[in-house]
Amino acid sequence: MSCKICNGNVEIFSRARLLGTYDVAFYRCNWCGFICSEEPYWLEEAYSSVITGSDIGLVRRNFRLAEITRVLLTFFFDTKGNYLDYAGGYGLFVRLMRDCGFDFKWYDRYCTNLFAGGCAADLDTCRNYDIVTAFELFEHLVDPVGGLDELLKHSKNILFTTDLLPEPAPRPEEWWYFGLEHGQHVSFYTRKSLRLLAESKGLNFYTNGATVHLITEKKLPAALFFLLVRHKTASLVAPFLAKKTLLEDDFRATAGGELSNGVRKKSHPDKSLAE
Repeated sequence: MSCKICNGNVEIFSRARLLGTYDVAFYRCNWCGFICSEEPYWLEEAYSSVITGSDIGLVRRNFRLAEITRVLLTFFFDTKGNYLDYAGGYGLFVRLMRDCGFDFKWYDRYCTNLFAGGCAADLDTCRNYDIVTAFELFEHLVDPVGGLDELLKHSKNILFTTDLLPEPAPRPEEWWYFGLEHGQHVSFYTRKSLRLLAESKGLNFYTNGATVHLITEKKLPAALFFLLVRHKTASLVAPFLAKKTLLEDDFRATAGGELSNGVRKKSHPDKSLAE
């Protein structure tokens, strides 16, 4: 067995019990520090619920990531571009971004789109996007290189989150991100492993050193990226980045809320915008 990122030598790192049932081996690369589980034969059971019950930070995380993404798009990308949220879960992030005027589309092959109806992407058209977001996806990838290749079909700019391994690397029972209770996390990255992954595709890698990362064809000032992805910075800057909301347009497209002879046929989704 060789490293899935750099093909370096791997050694067994630890064993742990997943889902309270399966005794699983974890392997660590001696060169880049990437850790992965053995071949995950338990995933069908692990994904019996797509969003794990222990992910109670989902709403807060989406609000914070929406602020950070608004800031990064404004500083480094085309604010009038087209964007894709890959593995977008319930569609909350897409809804937040569209409410702020950014033309995001949603895609998730497993999860139900609850909040971004009418905004699903058709990936069969192979449409190119200015940026693809992939939040809390990489730790689920059994094949990280193949997973990145799939994302790169749609954009050469991938903004994603995954928690970097602390140093020294903790044992599975010592770090919550191993997710032993749900068994869905099978890949764990160091900064070096993600940099090598990006460089293997001829791309640049930027990180806040903890959770938020960008693989991109662009060359960016690393210090500015680091500053902008701090939540305190983003929360201060984001309110000043005004764009026309797409909320009313989406409502008209999905619910028939168009105006006819000055009379609204259906109530507006946000009364404050209708007044």
